[in-house]
Amino acid sequence: MFRINNILLCTSALVLTLPAVAATTSGKTVHGTKGHPAARPSMVRVKHVAPSSDPESIQVYRRKNAFGQLAMQHQGMSVTHIDSTELARHQVTDVKGLMNLAPNLTVQPQGSSSAVNFTLRGVGMNDFTANNTPSVMTYVDGVALPIGYMAGAAMFDMAGVDVSTGPSGFTHGQTVTAGEINIKTADPTKAFHYGASEDIATYDRSITNLYVSGPLSSNVQYRIAGFTQQGGGFQKNINTGQSLGNANKGGLRAKLAWQPDDRTNIVFSGNWMQDNSQAMGAYNIQDLARNTPTYQNNRNTGWGFTPDFLKITGNSAGTKPSYNNTFWGAGVNFTRNLGFADLSTISAFQQMYVHNLMDLDGTRYAIYDDDVNTDANLFSQEVRLASRNPHDRLQWNVGMYYDRTQMHSVIFNDYTGSGSRPYIQRTSYNQDQQAFSQYGHLRLTVTKRLHLLAGITHESDDRDLYNMQTMRYNTAVYPTPFDNHYGRRGALTNQFSGMGGIEYQAFDNLMFYGSIRKGFKPGGFTANNTVVASQLNPTKPESLLAYEVGFKSDYWNHKIRLNGDAFWYDYHGQQVAGLAVVPNYGVVGQYVNIPKSRIWGVEMEIDANPIPGLLLHQHFGYERGNYEDYSAIDTTAVAATYIRTGKLMALYRSYAGVDMGIPKLTLEGSASYKAKLGAQWSLTPYLDYSYRGSQVDVPGNNLYRMPAYFLMDVGLTFAPKSGKWSLGTYVNNILDRRYDVTRQTGLNGIFGIPGTPRMVGGRLRVDF
Repeated sequence: MFRINNILLCTSALVLTLPAVAATTSGKTVHGTKGHPAARPSMVRVKHVAPSSDPESIQVYRRKNAFGQLAMQHQGMSVTHIDSTELARHQVTDVKGLMNLAPNLTVQPQGSSSAVNFTLRGVGMNDFTANNTPSVMTYVDGVALPIGYMAGAAMFDMAGVDVSTGPSGFTHGQTVTAGEINIKTADPTKAFHYGASEDIATYDRSITNLYVSGPLSSNVQYRIAGFTQQGGGFQKNINTGQSLGNANKGGLRAKLAWQPDDRTNIVFSGNWMQDNSQAMGAYNIQDLARNTPTYQNNRNTGWGFTPDFLKITGNSAGTKPSYNNTFWGAGVNFTRNLGFADLSTISAFQQMYVHNLMDLDGTRYAIYDDDVNTDANLFSQEVRLASRNPHDRLQWNVGMYYDRTQMHSVIFNDYTGSGSRPYIQRTSYNQDQQAFSQYGHLRLTVTKRLHLLAGITHESDDRDLYNMQTMRYNTAVYPTPFDNHYGRRGALTNQFSGMGGIEYQAFDNLMFYGSIRKGFKPGGFTANNTVVASQLNPTKPESLLAYEVGFKSDYWNHKIRLNGDAFWYDYHGQQVAGLAVVPNYGVVGQYVNIPKSRIWGVEMEIDANPIPGLLLHQHFGYERGNYEDYSAIDTTAVAATYIRTGKLMALYRSYAGVDMGIPKLTLEGSASYKAKLGAQWSLTPYLDYSYRGSQVDVPGNNLYRMPAYFLMDVGLTFAPKSGKWSLGTYVNNILDRRYDVTRQTGLNGIFGIPGTPRMVGGRLRVDF
């Protein structure tokens, strides 16, 4: 018989070193976590119990820790974890809802389409057509989704989201420059559970979630989940008073887990989602074609499609801006304990059919109306081998990743009311892409408190653009059809990247770390409104050398957590949506490389649990960026020269030393108090808030500048001690702030997309 007293162990370490102990935890939280008083603690105390038939019997009981698992507090990386409770509280049903929940993260729609663009710590790219690799990679259950439309699809039945910053790809997946958004959905359970939630709010918005999970046999479990979202449209047509923006989407996911033996786990999964929502409407900021007055209320919009445009694109008369998107996929996740290491493989196939009809000038005129049809499929395969024993001095991880993407897109633009381009244009293309990467990562224990890290990755990305065709339909001004065909274009990227790091555990509750990481992103193509062959010249790969130092600490018996970091980015070949001048045509969009930029910043997280039930959280992010070497088209000079001489000429302006326009200050925080009402009930009021500094994507043009905004949410949740159900009410954006989520350029103008107004609602949740 032995005795263990007053030993505190992290749950993850306990599971690995004491497999006989039956213990479960949830609500795991890492650097940047937005926790919740209801989150289950992950610290445990092990002590001697009465004798039993097992001479090494021990008992595990939980020790309260409001911030969750401590394992990540001893790893030198900056990660923001958002748990399922927080996701539900903020009605996060797609990745755009994450923007105000993590520091220095921007997730914006591309125009009013269903595609999204990501920026993390100032590194990102506005992708017109979603055919280029993003700077921030989104993963769902370990499967990379490199297409903006796929990444922007629905999130439901969630387990949590991790936002990792900086160059990545050394332990899994693809190499990128900015970081990752890792989405984890709920897994099958060995005990039978079922549940549902209903969220109803103003503007007739409703969000419904259902799930059922449990065993089919002793070694087979299943989980089926579904959701639907309806309503919520808050925009008004400034001319007719019609509403716009109502959601109409739903999805299903099924998982089947099978353990053929005690060393193997295989998870089969399938998913489907349909989105027939109305598109978000644009509001007019500047209209040079018709001189439409600027909309003073950003929730006003407008639209008006010509009969010819609707006929050509296959839309019926009277159609509002809308989506018709279908996503489906399947995958197999295999893990095997080999004794000395864990072998894991992920095989996945994803298919999408996207049809977006948009009015991007926000007026009744056909200045800049779009219809996008994109079909794409993605196959990916990953094989990874990782060491098992956490006590070995050398921890290692090696693997290989492959993906293949095939895309076909047809884009219609209606410019007939613009004056400068009075025609309908059609651009179509095919793109094939495949990437193959190999990676390895080591963590060496030099002393008990000192660890060294190293990683390397090599990736080859090969993509071809072909069957590119641009057509103009007959008009009175352009009686001769314009029909250009372009040959096959290729872009090959073949590069290495690496990282090195150090972790020093100065005290049991204080760790310092530092790292140097080099990441890259492959080049790609401009595949929108292509009128001359030079527009198809591929962009060069971009690379980022990132330096980061930080610390992680816990104080006063884990009642206060304080984490911080500082970073410096040396950015080369940054890919941005720029401009080009086409002779005898005008200014067009084209992706370009910025030779050199600099970004630096600091981040701080404070979590406090000063008294039982009270949880405080504050995250602070500050960053600055400057172009070091950048010359871009000066549209003002181009227009002035054209008016004076009648000639279109490419005139440039230097932006060396100019601020990049990324939001300098981001804040997000929360306060909640779980008050006990007798022995069986609790009442939890909460307050959440966020602040984002101003943002401008085009240097020197304040019409593109999105003003800073501050948002505040409040709510109240009533629940029994068992946690089997809860009833809550809330007000999001209680101050009813008017703010923009993006501002972009259209033909002869600038438009914006508004953020959500005040929403008052209630939710009911049951879990059995």
